Amino acid sequence: MSRRVIVYGDIHGCLDEFKALRSEIKPNKNDIEISVGDFLNKGPYSLKTMRYIEKKDILSVMGNNESKIIKLYHKHKNQDKKTLEKLRENERETITNLKKSDLTYLESLPYFIKIANLTIVHGGIKKGVVLDNEMSDYDKKQLTLLRFYNKDYESIPYGDKDNRFVFWSEVYKGEEGFVVFGHHPFDEVKVQEYAVGIDTGCIYGGKLTAIIFEYDGKTVDTKNYKIVEQKAFKNYFE
Repeated sequence: MSRRVIVYGDIHGCLDEFKALRSEIKPNKNDIEISVGDFLNKGPYSLKTMRYIEKKDILSVMGNNESKIIKLYHKHKNQDKKTLEKLRENERETITNLKKSDLTYLESLPYFIKIANLTIVHGGIKKGVVLDNEMSDYDKKQLTLLRFYNKDYESIPYGDKDNRFVFWSEVYKGEEGFVVFGHHPFDEVKVQEYAVGIDTGCIYGGKLTAIIFEYDGKTVDTKNYKIVEQKAFKNYFE
C-alpha cells in the first residue's frame, strides 16, 4: 500500500506554524514524517517543539542547532559559568530547562535518514562522502553545516562570503540518492535535479515548508512531489 513521506523544513521553535502546517497536510498513521533538523533555537517554543516532535513520533536528523545545544548543555553542567552569558535568551532557557530525557533524545538523533532512494540531511553532503555508520566526526558535522564550496570545491564557513563559488546542491550528482535538506534559508524552495532545499525562513517571517512524496514500499517517487507551505505568523528574529 502506498504511503506518504512528509519532510518538514527548519522549524526553529515555530510550533504554532508547525501545527498549522500539519493540520493542512493531515498526516495519518501510515505516513512517515521527518524533520530536517533545527527544530530548536531562535523561535519562541524550542523545547515544546522538540517534545511535540517526539510525542508525535516524527523522525528527525541532527541539525547544527541541536548539536549546539548538546555541546552547550554539557559545558553548562560542567560549571562553565561563561556558557550562558554569551547566549540569546531563548538558548539559555532551552539549556536550563533541558531534562535528562530531552538530552537522551537529542543525542540519539541520526545525521542522515535514508528511505529507499530518498535521503534527508540537515545541511548537505560533501563531495566524495559516503553516508554510512563509519563516517568520521568531521564528515558528520559537515552534514549539519555544509552550504557553499570555494573554487577548489572545499566547504567554507558561512561567513566566508568572498570565497563562495557554488552552493553544494548545484553540483551534487545524486550519489546518495535524492536529497531533501534545510539549514540555508531561501525565499522559495531550492529545486535541483537531485536535491531540494526546503528551509524557507519561517523564523525570519518567511514560510514553513513541507515536501510530500509517495512511497510504495520500494521506491520513493521523487519526480512528482508536492510542496505545502505555511506563512509565518510573524518575524521572530528581528
